[in-house]
Amino acid sequence: MQTTIIRDAFTLVLGVAISCSLLAAEPISSRFIDIGHANLNIVEWLPETGSGELILALPGSGGDHSRYKLVGPLLAEAGYHTVVINQRGIMGSTGRLDDLTLRDLADDVIAIADHFAVEKFHMMGWAFGNRTSRMLATVYPERVASLSLIAAGGLVPALTEPGELAELLSNPELTQAEKIRLARRTLFSPAASDELVIDYVDNLQYWPDGRRAQRGAGRSTPVELWAAGGTGPLLMVMGEDDLTAPVENGHIMKTNQGDRLTLVIIPEAGHTVGLEKPQATAAALLEFLKSHPL
Repeated sequence: MQTTIIRDAFTLVLGVAISCSLLAAEPISSRFIDIGHANLNIVEWLPETGSGELILALPGSGGDHSRYKLVGPLLAEAGYHTVVINQRGIMGSTGRLDDLTLRDLADDVIAIADHFAVEKFHMMGWAFGNRTSRMLATVYPERVASLSLIAAGGLVPALTEPGELAELLSNPELTQAEKIRLARRTLFSPAASDELVIDYVDNLQYWPDGRRAQRGAGRSTPVELWAAGGTGPLLMVMGEDDLTAPVENGHIMKTNQGDRLTLVIIPEAGHTVGLEKPQATAAALLEFLKSHPL
């Protein structure tokens, strides 16, 4: 498997039609699932016919399902049942937030999979969600048919200025202009349109309690316990201009993991690659998913 740089949004479609009409489509449903020690909100995009292979997806640190608002409909259009889990402290999800590890958060995902009564599923993690996803694939390899990571960091330092992303995500008093400045410095490619960045900051929702819990779980879990993401098939989709999770993370993983890892680098995209380049992101995901069916 080679490292791929997508120069055309449809390079990796492989005959799967991706319709612009579904972009930003609303999830089919939003509901809570009681897993005993927590009550987690999920949102779903379902295929028009059939049940579809199950994808369980995690957003980034302190983020909610809206990170998948452009990719989720495209996966559903291609026949997949995509479930985004709003983790503890996010969108009304409850559960203990103190003294967590990535194993605790991975166990939450397994509980959701058990709710759907599936033995195997596709796992997907965006930004910080990639760490829990990799932990899950390490601890529960028999449950994971494939592992897809979007804007995945954790191995090399960010190239952003310290504190800027935290300020964007945690300070509700920022003006729109300040949010735009910080979003462009930390999340978006210089090629991103003003319209896209403005839409992002105007709809920005972050959940500080959930973010603190996730960051604490990350600090409590040594990198070497989760970095490899198990031993099964692995995809990384990286924005070439990502300063928060630099593409060097992908190159290191490719060196370490060899042929089990498919690395796709998308030009003119940053840490919000799935919002900046949803069709190219979905195309990469779909080629990989179809190569590793349940």
